[in-house]
Amino acid sequence: MKTQSGSWDISSDILLDTIVGPNVLKLSLIDLQYSTKHNFAIQTLSTLGDGYHSKWYGKGGTAHGDERAEFETGERTGIPDVVSVSSVTETTMRVWFDLKVYDPSPPKLNPSFQHENGKFKLDEILVQPASVNRDLPSKKIALTQADLNNGYVDVAGLTPNALYVVNGLNNGVQRYWDRLYNTSMVRMRGKLGEPILIKHIVDETNTWAKQHNASRLDTILNNYLFDNNLAEGTIFMLEAGKNYYLGGGVVLAKGLTVKSNIPNTQATVFMGLGYNAANTDGLAYNFELGRRAQAGEIGSITVGDVVFNDINFEAPYAINFFKRSLFPGKNGSGNYFINQNSAAMPFTCSKLEVNNCSFQGMVRGWFRTQGSNRQVIENIVITRCLFHDTGMFDINGRGYALLNGDAKSERTNIFNNVVIRNNSFIGISYDILLRENANLSWAPSVVWNVTVENNTFLNAFAITDSRFLIQHHNPPSNSKYTIKKNLFILAKAAGDDRPLFQSGMDIRTYRPGLSFDIADNYSTSAKSANNAITYYSGAEIMNRQPFSHNSRGAGFNGGALNVGGLEATRVSTGPTPIAPENLMINPFPKGKRLGTNWDPESHVYDLNGIRFKSTPEVLNHPIYTRGIGDPRWR
Repeated sequence: MKTQSGSWDISSDILLDTIVGPNVLKLSLIDLQYSTKHNFAIQTLSTLGDGYHSKWYGKGGTAHGDERAEFETGERTGIPDVVSVSSVTETTMRVWFDLKVYDPSPPKLNPSFQHENGKFKLDEILVQPASVNRDLPSKKIALTQADLNNGYVDVAGLTPNALYVVNGLNNGVQRYWDRLYNTSMVRMRGKLGEPILIKHIVDETNTWAKQHNASRLDTILNNYLFDNNLAEGTIFMLEAGKNYYLGGGVVLAKGLTVKSNIPNTQATVFMGLGYNAANTDGLAYNFELGRRAQAGEIGSITVGDVVFNDINFEAPYAINFFKRSLFPGKNGSGNYFINQNSAAMPFTCSKLEVNNCSFQGMVRGWFRTQGSNRQVIENIVITRCLFHDTGMFDINGRGYALLNGDAKSERTNIFNNVVIRNNSFIGISYDILLRENANLSWAPSVVWNVTVENNTFLNAFAITDSRFLIQHHNPPSNSKYTIKKNLFILAKAAGDDRPLFQSGMDIRTYRPGLSFDIADNYSTSAKSANNAITYYSGAEIMNRQPFSHNSRGAGFNGGALNVGGLEATRVSTGPTPIAPENLMINPFPKGKRLGTNWDPESHVYDLNGIRFKSTPEVLNHPIYTRGIGDPRWR
């Protein structure tokens, strides 16, 4: 007997090798691994010796599939998410264990998992090499009470670029496979080779690729996922100024960097080219962070840093709500930049970073998590990026948030450390900037730290009311929000009937340790330079739950939770408000809304028009002198 992934020719893969007498017609096998396909082979032995034995039955082969004997054990349900891994280096990792029993009732918890006084019993951490590098030694760590109190152990002496399987065990359980809690698969960091240049080669047989002079990218990135010769963190370079395209989705389950080969000079990646076979929708593929389990896999995975630098991402054939009038017979698109599969394995990703990238055509959302399994991203960093011509999924601009959480597990945490700095959001009409509305008994390790700093929001999340900058209904204890030096602008040209809205925060639970550092946020004036157009009314640009709100914002308890107090939470115009058209060359959308009819270019802007004017009014205004907003427009 072996598992499906094992080999008949490798002795360590053979799980059972036994001889029984001629009267034994049944063999019972116990303590087999859950959710695993097992292969069996049988041979009749002759008393006359080796040359007279029968052939093996059950091994099968490519030409004899009917002769393969394969049976799959049942699924182990109700597995608590106790063990996870972070801080992976070339030779070390930190193994965490959360022993709190969140829900002891079946089917949430399998009765095989022992617990006492609300905590699971755990006495050992086992780090074993995966089958791809089976000859490496294992690490077995007996847990002390001090380890259990800390909630983690550090494991050293591991092999670079190797794949390990990490388990936590309760050795008080008799059956081995019932001793194990959830399983984590971890790839160590490795010695990186030289960056790989993906040469720009156009497939002359693909009409769309020829039309856009684009080289296919998705197959190369997907092949990298299963290439053990390339270490996690491999750098792929695209030729600056050249076009590439995705002909299918890309799975991001192994850390990598994709960047232009010339810093600050973007290559372009089309997220899809052309239309589907039915000609009803534009092709617009997504990246997928994490991955679904393969046959026989259980447990969780770790993903290293996923980084994109100096890339222009476009979905040129995606169709938003405003554009649908231009494409009769075609549906609106529901695409994203990154959309996690709902059946993805539990995962921990060390970092998702985009730097100096631009994004156009992602209609329904930018980054969306979903599914019941744990999702942890230790860092999300968005810097120097430009978001424009994005969103507009429906007439209300909804869809999903730019960063959309959907926690079903108490240990899910994608907002552990989110930094959004020096970006511009121009006419972007997603539902919200950041959202996570789950109200769970968060694990002690779950804390949210959000920094939104030096960004420019021009008619962003403004198409309908209550599109909040931050909608985190129930932050965990000790979470912190830093929101500083952002510029908010609402602007429309004469004759444009669109309403304009700006909403702040939507926080509904104030757990111990929650804090804010909100200061130096500015907006342009409430009226046009000639006073003929009202952009917003009220003391602040935010008409709905501003940062200063006393029950759903940082104004709670008179601003006691904010570093600078209540007054610092208010968005200021400065002593002399400046109209958006006086601050910028041309901040108005290209298209207008007339009555209830939206022009197809109602969300499109002349990006050169966003630049600041060099007038005394601008140069002497606090927005300029204090360095407010995205610095690229000065």
